[in-house]
Amino acid sequence: MIKKNNNTISSKDGNCFFKEIKDVLRFSRNWNLIILVSTIKLLLIPSYFSTDFEVHRNWLAITSSLPISKWYFENTSEWTLDYPPFFGWFEYFLSKFANYVDNGMLVINNLDYKTTSTILFQRFSVIISDSLFILSTLLLSNYIYNIMVKKHQNSGINIHGNNLHWYHDKSFIISSIIILNPGLLMVDHIHFQYNGFLKGILIFSIYFLVRGNILIGSILFSVLLNFKHIYMYMAPAFFVYLLKYYCLNDSTKFNGNKQQQNKEFSIFGLKIFNLIKLGISVLSIFLLSLGPFFYMGQIQQLVSRLFPFGRGLSHAYWAPNFWSIYNFLDRVLLFNSLYKKIPFFKNFIIPDQVTGNLTSGLVGSETQSHILLPKITPQITLLITILFLIPSIYSILKSKSWKHFILGICQSSFTFFMFGWHVHEKAIIMITIPMGFLCLVNNRFSKLYFLLSTVGHYSLFPLLFQVEEIPTRILILVTYTLLVYLSFISSSSNNNNNNNNNNNNNNNNNNNNNNNNNNNNNNNNNNNNNNNNNNNNNNNNNNNNSKQRKSSFSLGLHWFEKIYLIGIILLEIFNVFIHPVFLVQIERFSFISLMLTSVYTSIGIIYCYLFTFKLIFKNEI
Repeated sequence: MIKKNNNTISSKDGNCFFKEIKDVLRFSRNWNLIILVSTIKLLLIPSYFSTDFEVHRNWLAITSSLPISKWYFENTSEWTLDYPPFFGWFEYFLSKFANYVDNGMLVINNLDYKTTSTILFQRFSVIISDSLFILSTLLLSNYIYNIMVKKHQNSGINIHGNNLHWYHDKSFIISSIIILNPGLLMVDHIHFQYNGFLKGILIFSIYFLVRGNILIGSILFSVLLNFKHIYMYMAPAFFVYLLKYYCLNDSTKFNGNKQQQNKEFSIFGLKIFNLIKLGISVLSIFLLSLGPFFYMGQIQQLVSRLFPFGRGLSHAYWAPNFWSIYNFLDRVLLFNSLYKKIPFFKNFIIPDQVTGNLTSGLVGSETQSHILLPKITPQITLLITILFLIPSIYSILKSKSWKHFILGICQSSFTFFMFGWHVHEKAIIMITIPMGFLCLVNNRFSKLYFLLSTVGHYSLFPLLFQVEEIPTRILILVTYTLLVYLSFISSSSNNNNNNNNNNNNNNNNNNNNNNNNNNNNNNNNNNNNNNNNNNNNNNNNNNNNSKQRKSSFSLGLHWFEKIYLIGIILLEIFNVFIHPVFLVQIERFSFISLMLTSVYTSIGIIYCYLFTFKLIFKNEI
């Protein structure tokens, strides 16, 4: 047997990996989940799709028709290739199959090509590539759950999944919550993108890291960055973890096993060999991806495609973040010249032709200049982002547990989402999906996920703006929200029952010990006392059960949180029935629906962002 360490997969590890795959696939409930989500995706095939459908069709044509030297120069269509090279090769791979389905989709000049065979091919390519996301989610959920089982077994609680109904199986609940994510259903299988496939690579990277296979996990995350560079949002969390627990002395395994100090050659506390191995592994991936463009002298052209800073601070529909509130404040001050009533602004002279450019739907930086508030540049957003990254770094530095690592990843993504330049609303699923693995850690995380999921996924509704898609988007979100709520109740009730059973057993054991110790002295009195104690314990446990059941049904939501969630219903009524009928024809209010949705959901998402600070700094994990 090959010796196992934390930077390679030994033969034992490899067998363990494949054994875990067999374990998650042998449960009928997991197959039922796969069948359910696949059926939903198939039913969504006829749905509306956005311009992203043509984007990816054009990329199929570019990568299959042109040499790599022309990929990032081709501009026949406005939807030019602006993802890293690995995604280009992914499109090239898909084009080999597309050629047998309908080679018309591979012609660059066939703009807006939408034959039935093309639609079916692209829809099924998303569904099939989602298999990576499903498998990785099942594996990581199962691994995390096994850690939780061992922890509870050590404390005397019996919660083994084999003896549980599906609604008490935490591994299955976590998998269901993540795999049925409404954001992915709306963005990938209606709007059209390949986020599920990319999330699969991400989750596999996390999975190998928490298992202790550092180099494999690092390589996978490097691969992910070269598929879609937006995952740089998470890079600070990965960098800090790898530096702290792999490259510095006193590093230990990340999977919760006994700490094992690595006695390796180091200089000033830096483990040189580990650093070299990590550097070679990561750099080789970037060299494989970017090397040809360095060789051809095209790296500047590639960078200009990947980082188009000229697009402006906000997208056409403001992502629900800090800048949405900032933009809104600038617009409100202009409305009916309200700024003149504020002493600081009263001497400002604003031309009459200035209109609400920030709500016009345009995305160029020139059209998004703030009128009253200071102009925001990419450098300013970067500085603010770096400042607020501290909590995610702190979360990882304070503990090596998988919970702190995943929370650090979520917080890092959250910070870039809050303060980044030209953030898309779709990036919210980069937070909700990894956060799903934490939703059953405790009631506070359940509450956070419930709020973030409801508000964050509702913020995606403007993507599905066609009348035909309104019932679909509402049905998806409402059904999922009820599923999450009921799952949390079921899990909370199961935890309460386990805790109460333990308390009963401990109380009975204590009473029995008292009986044995005092049996020779006064049997009758002891029996009476024990009976009274047992009765009192049972009454107390019944009262506790009642209180815990009541609290579990509320998720601990405060009154203002409940009112805010009710406000989402009122906002949707306005967006569906009032704005299209009475306001959309008025130019001044044509985009008011998008603005209100963005601003209202920004309030809830900022609240959730601040909530994560509390979890990190108050050690509530």
